[in-house]
Amino acid sequence: MLANQNRQIGQVMKIRAQWTDIAGEVLAAHTDPVAIKHKVLQVLCDSPAWAQQVGLLSRTIEEQVRKITRVKIEKIEGRFGMARKAPPRKRTVQAIGRPDIDPRDIDKIRDPKLARVVRELATGEGNGDG
Repeated sequence: MLANQNRQIGQVMKIRAQWTDIAGEVLAAHTDPVAIKHKVLQVLCDSPAWAQQVGLLSRTIEEQVRKITRVKIEKIEGRFGMARKAPPRKRTVQAIGRPDIDPRDIDKIRDPKLARVVRELATGEGNGDG
């Protein structure tokens, strides 16, 4: 029984990894394949309307699951639920603080232009545009 559960978890993970290709970008944004029970893929949807859409597209989705992942399922059920994927993370740019550079080390730099730029970075002065 445990081996069967592990296989089903592996199958769900395989489907999840390819879900956007299987369901399409719009449907995938509102749905999550969460389990396979008795060869039925259960898809969690963020609204009843998307659950209905999964039902309407079930044959097409089943074919795509088989074609893309080679996982054999007999049916797909869309269910409304509150659990959702985390929204995509927004990239944030962190400000870089002033580097901790010993002024004596800057004095050892032979290239005057490089020494000037490093000094500006270390002190926070200048615009650093060479």
